[in-house]
Amino acid sequence: MSEKDLLLKEIEDIRFLMKLAYFKLSVANENALVESAVLELRSLEVKHAYLLNKLKEVEK
Repeated sequence: MSEKDLLLKEIEDIRFLMKLAYFKLSVANENALVESAVLELRSLEVKHAYLLNKLKEVEK
């Protein structure tokens, strides 16, 4: 697999995990669970942005 293919696969995986984190947030019914879901989602968003930037670099 090329570096681009690996990045695309990882981006796909992160997007799935983000959907899961949004679901967790939607069903969280206690403050600690809401906070945990928000932190998880934020972490995934940062990683997603990083991977998109890496992909742009590889595509140059």
